[in-house]
Amino acid sequence: MKYYHDLTKDKKRVETFKKVIQDNVHGIVYDLGTGSGILASFASKNALKVYALEYNPFIIKNTLKYFEKYDNIELIETDASTFEFKEKPDVVICEMLDTALIDEEQVPVINNVLKYSKKDTLFIPEAIINTIQLIDSNVEYVTYYENNKPEYKELSQEIKYQKISFYNHIEPSYKTNIKIRTTASGNLNSIKLTTYTVLSDDTCLEPTPMLNPPLLLPVNNINIKKDEELIVELNYVMGGGLNTIHTNIRRNI
Repeated sequence: MKYYHDLTKDKKRVETFKKVIQDNVHGIVYDLGTGSGILASFASKNALKVYALEYNPFIIKNTLKYFEKYDNIELIETDASTFEFKEKPDVVICEMLDTALIDEEQVPVINNVLKYSKKDTLFIPEAIINTIQLIDSNVEYVTYYENNKPEYKELSQEIKYQKISFYNHIEPSYKTNIKIRTTASGNLNSIKLTTYTVLSDDTCLEPTPMLNPPLLLPVNNINIKKDEELIVELNYVMGGGLNTIHTNIRRNI
C-alpha cells in the first residue's frame, strides 16, 4: 500500500494529471490500472461514466471504499490487457508507466484497448518521449536515478531516440543503434535513459519521484575523448521487465 500512497503524494504528477484530465474528459471513460482510484475520481467530474479497471487484489478493497462517494464510477476487477470492452471509450486514461515502458504493463494494455477504441478516442497520456545520455556512474546493475542518487558525470548531451504514440499499436520488442557524440573525456561505463510523458498536445511532464525516474544502465567500459562518435546498441522488451535490457557500446570507426 505504501507504493500507492507515494503515488498520490507526488504533487507534481498528481496536479498535472488532474488538470489534463479535467480539461479533456467527456463521455465514457476507462481508467486502466486505476490503483488508488485518484485519476478516476478526477475524471468523474466531467464524465458520463468511468470504468476503473484494477487487477491487484491487495488494492481493490481500499479502492472500492474510496469510490463509494462517486455515483458514476464502476470498479472492475480484471486484467486490462485481456479485458473485452463492452462500451467503446471516449477517453482512455492509462498511467501504467515506467521508464522507456520496460517494467510496467502500459504496452500490452494499450495494444488491447486499441482493438475497441474509436477514431476519436482520446488517450491520456497520449505519448512518451525517450532520451539517452552517456555518463560515468559506476553502477553495477540497472539502477533508478532517484533523489539525485547515484551521482554521475555527463559525457554527452541528452538526445531523443524514440517517441511512442498510444494511438497506434506498439511492437513490444525494441532494438536500435544510436549514434552519440561525446562532449567530455572520461571513463564511459553507463548510459542514462529518461522518459518524458506527453499528457496532451500542450502538456509534457518530466520525470517526478513517482513517474518514470531515469534508468542508469551499465555498459562495457570505454575510455573516451571529447568529440568521439560512439554507437550504443540498445534493446529491451516493453512490458517485459528490466531483465530484458541488453546494451553494448562501441566506437563508430
